[in-house]
Amino acid sequence: MRIFAVLAVLASTAAAGDIPKPNPRIAGGAWAKTLQTHPKLLGPVDHLKALSKAKPELWKELESNGKDGRSLLETGLVYAATGGSNAQEAQKYVAVALALAKRGVTNAHQDTWIALATGALTYDLFHDKFTEEQRKEMLDWFNGHLGKFTEDEIAFHNSTMSKTRALLLVAWGTSPENPKAKEWKDWALTKLYEGRLLPVIHEFGAGGGFTEAGAYLRGCLWSLVESLELARRFENYDGFAKAPEFWYHRISYEMLNAMPGTWTYGAEQYSMEGDGGQTYGGQIEHPRHSRRVLAQYWRGSDLARILATYGQIHTRGSNAEARLVDFLWDEGPEPQPLPLENFKLSHFASGIGKVFARSDWTADATWMRFEVSDYWCVHQHMDAGNFEIFRSEPLATESGVYDDFSSDHSVNYYIRTIAHNCVLVEQPGEEGWKKLRDVARYKYVNDGGQAQKWDWTKGLLDDWKRERDEYERGNVVAYDASRPEFLYTAGDCTAAYAASKLKLWVRQIVFLRPHTLVICDRVVATRADYGKAWLLHVKDEPDIGEAKEKSPGELEGSGDRFKSVNGKGELHGQVLLPEKRRLRKVGGRGVKDYWVDGRNVTPGETVSADVTARWRIELRPGEPREEDVFLVVLSTDGAPRASLAKRGAKTTVKLPGAEVTFDLDRRCGGEVRVGAQKFPLNEEIKKGKWE
Repeated sequence: MRIFAVLAVLASTAAAGDIPKPNPRIAGGAWAKTLQTHPKLLGPVDHLKALSKAKPELWKELESNGKDGRSLLETGLVYAATGGSNAQEAQKYVAVALALAKRGVTNAHQDTWIALATGALTYDLFHDKFTEEQRKEMLDWFNGHLGKFTEDEIAFHNSTMSKTRALLLVAWGTSPENPKAKEWKDWALTKLYEGRLLPVIHEFGAGGGFTEAGAYLRGCLWSLVESLELARRFENYDGFAKAPEFWYHRISYEMLNAMPGTWTYGAEQYSMEGDGGQTYGGQIEHPRHSRRVLAQYWRGSDLARILATYGQIHTRGSNAEARLVDFLWDEGPEPQPLPLENFKLSHFASGIGKVFARSDWTADATWMRFEVSDYWCVHQHMDAGNFEIFRSEPLATESGVYDDFSSDHSVNYYIRTIAHNCVLVEQPGEEGWKKLRDVARYKYVNDGGQAQKWDWTKGLLDDWKRERDEYERGNVVAYDASRPEFLYTAGDCTAAYAASKLKLWVRQIVFLRPHTLVICDRVVATRADYGKAWLLHVKDEPDIGEAKEKSPGELEGSGDRFKSVNGKGELHGQVLLPEKRRLRKVGGRGVKDYWVDGRNVTPGETVSADVTARWRIELRPGEPREEDVFLVVLSTDGAPRASLAKRGAKTTVKLPGAEVTFDLDRRCGGEVRVGAQKFPLNEEIKKGKWE
């Protein structure tokens, strides 16, 4: 993303000088002496015993699970806090660790750092259950990976965060007897955190964003947060202080990133923002853990006090693993929480081009997200300009299933533009896809979407920057959240498409709180005969009014209204432009739910297949022309009552109590009227607090 818009950025109210001073309850280096003993990786034994008395309800559950040997960490916690009362269960995990060591040195994506982390935790937590010979065997196995485990060190990737944690667990878990413990620590903190991750954070971390896809990042960022907090307590190494704006603003990011209300087992719900499952899983709790530890580091700060109120919605972990983390890491409430209703309603992570907004802080709020991001990581999709809407349930959502990283469905539907709420420009014979993540195993469909201009991703920031033009996909060119009545944002997504077919696509979104969104897309193709389609994905079959069946799972009309229902949520749409139009719906389970380029690209069976969106609405111009404007009003609170007025290039959407005018002579901009007040919509970035 070319940050040319920096020229238009107004002074942020959350400059570096506004980052509060750290105020953690546990001082840096407070656990340093513990490094000379075992066990230590869950905290000093006296600390664990104190927690068991301070949190009797949680301890009762964890003690029961630990005595049953339910999980490594629960078993290790009980073993440490009770002096080995569950020794028989502990021995089972020792056997697992020894079996891992017998596999020898490996260099495998994910599997190696998972094995190292498991081995280090077991070695430390049940240290006295290993014989001297077995300890030597474990140390030889650990140290054999030095210089040989080279996988998972990509600067933009989630696994680098998890690998950092694993290396630190080995460093601390094998101290003081491992003469190479410092090499492990330096590998983790100097090479990976400071050498790989920090440069990316400094380059793209404004507003707390990172370059990995949403679901993968949310899962693994907690690994890094936990590791850095342990490093602070063990080593007096303050990794948060090396990027304080990113880490502090991440608290705000996480709060706006979550959809309103509670989900399965009382957990939060998130959109995928790239690869990820759409059903409940243990990692759904990781953002809650991350922001809590960060808030405790900045205890007493405004964000920590606001989070204290937000956290009252999610007071209990939704699974046993989450409750174990609550036991170990929750230091208690802020004494002076701030009211949540006064907290901001939107967040912009400008470094990665992501906008999140909601109507209010109730569970019934309307929520939206919008992004125009460059390409950094293989878990991202071809989705520049995509938006999503939520109220009670996902209403405008992504489509497809993460059945496998490199399946036919993955490369020909799931990651492609057609599976997102974007725009298609259909150039016959386009071959804009060279080698996707299946490494060209499948023949690629022409979905009419965004092009692949890169050969592959890069491992280091400097390498990426040398070829950044290949990864350029557009920019968020306007963002104004200065008024509670509305949010205005716009993105130029032209660079995401092949220049042979597209001259311009600019998307503008005005979110009129509480429940109305006005979306204006100006699309200029290189030829009038290239078809265009405005896409909206919904879970179940929508109502588009009178329509004729073109083929099974494909119906077409020319109306201006549509409606989609998902559980308690409803999304209503009114089309204002183009005036001559074709309004289609395509989908149906096993019929055309993943329809692209003349075939249904069905996924393998997964749990997510039961909840994914299986229908899409396509809005198409009624006659061919190079330039088209798509103007759609969306509402989560009944059918919109909008009318259109034109005066030259100024196009006005009139709604009860509000008007939105787009000046189509400009790339973006115009005016919004709410009641008697008028506000300009400008092509500028007006950052708010904690962005």
